[in-house]
Amino acid sequence: MSEHSLPPSSSTPEQQDASLAGIEARCVALYQLPSLQGKGWLPNLFWRRAADGDLFGSLRVDPWELEVLFAAVAGVPSLARPILEAQRPGRAAFIARSIAHGELPYLRYADGGSTDGGSTP
Repeated sequence: MSEHSLPPSSSTPEQQDASLAGIEARCVALYQLPSLQGKGWLPNLFWRRAADGDLFGSLRVDPWELEVLFAAVAGVPSLARPILEAQRPGRAAFIARSIAHGELPYLRYADGGSTDGGSTP
């Protein structure tokens, strides 16, 4: 398997589900790729541990932004990019550009809050 391909159990991006549950599952699959594992990012940066100890419990960050970020790192097409661009024009492009420049952008909290230092708690 090449570094930029999805794991064998995953379908192609065109066949995958762009629903919220599908995007969350895709984030887990993308996170497990060697290109993302090589970043050294621990799961608790993006997910809260589940009660049963699963590392991939509920997301801390916006799933649409996270999928765009992970897809950019992995070098695969993003399913969430058009959805995110429709919701917040320019945001997906900013995330992808940040990754291309070797930066990790702040992502919005999963509940819709922001990590950008704004007035949202």
